[in-house]
Amino acid sequence: MRRKLVRGTVCNALTRSGIWATGKFWWQIPRIVSVSLDGQLSPGVTGKDVIVALAGLFNKDEVLNAAIEFTGSGIEHIPIDQRLTIANMTTEWGAVAGVFPVDAKLEQWYKEHISKSTKFGPHPRLSESRLQDAIRHAEEADLGAHYASKLSLDLSTLVPYVSGPNSVKVANPLPRLLDPPIAINKAYLVSCTNSRASDIAAAADVLRGRKVADGVEFYIAAASSKVQAESEASGDWQVLLDAGAKTLPAGCGPCIGLGVGLLEKGEVGISATNRNYKGRMGHPEAVAYLASPAVVAASAAKGVICGPDSLDLSALPRYDKPRINIVESASAPPQAESLDPLLPGFPAAFQGPLVFTPQDNLTTDGMYPGKYTYQDDITPERQAEVVMGERVPSMLS
Repeated sequence: MRRKLVRGTVCNALTRSGIWATGKFWWQIPRIVSVSLDGQLSPGVTGKDVIVALAGLFNKDEVLNAAIEFTGSGIEHIPIDQRLTIANMTTEWGAVAGVFPVDAKLEQWYKEHISKSTKFGPHPRLSESRLQDAIRHAEEADLGAHYASKLSLDLSTLVPYVSGPNSVKVANPLPRLLDPPIAINKAYLVSCTNSRASDIAAAADVLRGRKVADGVEFYIAAASSKVQAESEASGDWQVLLDAGAKTLPAGCGPCIGLGVGLLEKGEVGISATNRNYKGRMGHPEAVAYLASPAVVAASAAKGVICGPDSLDLSALPRYDKPRINIVESASAPPQAESLDPLLPGFPAAFQGPLVFTPQDNLTTDGMYPGKYTYQDDITPERQAEVVMGERVPSMLS
């Protein structure tokens, strides 16, 4: 039962050590979950809302360690940049990967990027010949391929969603958060998830001719220097500057709690990034929400979480939850046999102290917040203070 293997990034020191020691790499092929995106999104609803809703509505580890294969007629209506956002945040949903099919819209997207490279400098890896080679070798799942489960989402029943506070497993439709209004101190349009040229353009459309609200700081950082150059050339970058946005270098920045503009104790922020874990974007006693670039920009302008003026709430679907159908696979997947026996001398048991964690599937951010991994001068004593402390402080009390 052939399937195209999804390439992933291994960032675990123990795994790397095992490769160095044995010259081999083991990766358990994940179960595959099919997510069919059907219909078409309403105006003002984006790919960010799709993945925020999925992560919040299916928050019991239903897709934990699975690979998500997105299918359905609705994909053709979703721009590539928004597909990238959905695939990016499948990690936050709990999956190991999220993939979309290769189609004509993807091919055109790549061709446009190749043509842009002549204006902003050639891309080191992207060329017409490599694109055509990739398209020729594109694969789809075999007819009748096994799925651990299947899920379908009617995109036409979805409204803008906001993730939080302080968890991607909590998500609410935007209308539910408007009364009473939630005041914010900071807004962020930064990092890889939603700071592409199209995202910056969406924020600029909201803020054109307007100003960031008094008492609110709005930070922007393009996903790359090339994206910033493109946004500057289109005029969208200047629109955000004229509105009062504060610029940061292209990169992660506040998304991983680095640099200036972090959330201080007691502050509330809304961000177009991918994660809002407690303490990730600043102080552990701050509050963070996630939303689409347009909602983030509108919130920055009004000082409260809200949608842009162009969003007609009365025209949105009248669904408390989007229409979702779940089909569990009745057939059992084929049982894989182990190809490698245990190495000689491998211990049958391990002994040592255990650290109790009062929740399942604790993320690496929860164990050791990412912002500390970039502090070269951090002492062992300080490391001991922050390990597990921001995510589960009760453990240290």
